[in-house]
Amino acid sequence: MKKNNYIFGYGSLIEKESRMRTTPDAKIAHPVIVTGFLRGWFARTGAHTLSTTFLGCIRDKASLVNGVVYKVSAAELPSIDQRESGYTRELIPHDKLEFLSDFNDADSAFWVYTNSFENRDELENYFPDKNFPIVQSYVDICINGCLEIEQAFEKARSMEFTKMFIQSTQHWNTFWANDRIYPRRPFIHQPNANTIDNYLKTFLVNKTLFDQIYIE
Repeated sequence: MKKNNYIFGYGSLIEKESRMRTTPDAKIAHPVIVTGFLRGWFARTGAHTLSTTFLGCIRDKASLVNGVVYKVSAAELPSIDQRESGYTRELIPHDKLEFLSDFNDADSAFWVYTNSFENRDELENYFPDKNFPIVQSYVDICINGCLEIEQAFEKARSMEFTKMFIQSTQHWNTFWANDRIYPRRPFIHQPNANTIDNYLKTFLVNKTLFDQIYIE
């Protein structure tokens, strides 16, 4: 075991409040870009009823994923594994990490939670659909986390970290439900709602998707 352990968060774990629910000491996170992995909407994490499609990650030589790394103890890893049930924790090679801060901890293990498929064609069976849509409350957490990182790290801001998150995430589609509380006044529940929506409308590759999000 390396001296220190870090988790690479590429979805909801980017947001401080979200990751601290499992690891209360994970207030500090550092922005990174990881090459050789692909992020997309294809994770159902073992659900057997009406649920949600979450962000997943697989190895892909031609792709990159932005996110954050944060320090955890070896004792905390089992509880994070439980939170990420349905994913597999694997090591990230050090040469695949590009830090967007002054972070430097070479003698460490960097872990990412990935999805396993027998082949890439199988991915299509796990794209968002009527029973497992993308849900806006989860998108909000992810993008709100990106906005936090841009506020805290100048290099992440200059590299348009939030835009990178949206455009490097694959398989957005029209099975996308707006499940925000008070959806006609979303700022009551999500203060950054207008900013998040503006990013999505501006940077989604398919510009028509945003207008097709449906209210649950």
